[in-house]
Amino acid sequence: MFEQILWWMEIATEAFILLRSINARLYGKYLAFFIYLSAVLLIDLLRFCVLTLHPNVYAPLYWYTQFLHAGIGYAVILEIYRQTLNNSPGVARIARTFLWGVLAAVHLRVTWNAVSGPVWSPGTTSAELERDLRTVQAILLAGIIALIAYYVVATGRNLKGITFGYSAYIYASVVSLAFGALPGYGLRPGWRLVQPIAYLAALLIWGCTLWSYTLNPAADTESKIDRDYKLIAEQTRRALSRARSFFKMGGEL
Repeated sequence: MFEQILWWMEIATEAFILLRSINARLYGKYLAFFIYLSAVLLIDLLRFCVLTLHPNVYAPLYWYTQFLHAGIGYAVILEIYRQTLNNSPGVARIARTFLWGVLAAVHLRVTWNAVSGPVWSPGTTSAELERDLRTVQAILLAGIIALIAYYVVATGRNLKGITFGYSAYIYASVVSLAFGALPGYGLRPGWRLVQPIAYLAALLIWGCTLWSYTLNPAADTESKIDRDYKLIAEQTRRALSRARSFFKMGGEL
């Protein structure tokens, strides 16, 4: 019963945040994040309808949609990186390419393991994918938080709320999935509540911090991250130029 109450509260809070984002004209400001939240709301509504009308097919549907839920979570990571590096287009472009590459690598790894295994199970495959995706997301979030702290990147209330709320949910999910895979832990009913409670907490954080639009403070001068990026880019160009000259001279010899 408590799980049902949590579920209803999550659906209601998701709908409230989305309606508020449209009313406050926030949806387009953080498009990737709100697309993620819209997709999660649709998944929750689909699951609720299937559980009510066709409970016998709920279990396989849950695992397939959990696969989707874990994958679209990367939209939030992309949004956080995009907003944080908004004033550094060169760094943002590299970060975006890296994130898409990581996502593709994780999907290929899990798909290969599923195909090459003796028996394919949607539950096992989706659980493995979710664990891997959540772990990679936790590492990427730690990276962007370290980047913000090291370069003292100015962030507004909206971005802080998105980052803090999603980080809390992801780290709770990683702990839950790690302990849930251990013998004796996965069968404990209370252990399954860790993720939904953490997600509801994230929704409440988003509801408070995304009530109205707050512009991220703009840097008045060239930031340290831009200077470091230009320095690395220049050093890379020089190294490539020396390498080309070396091979060219070797070819002439």
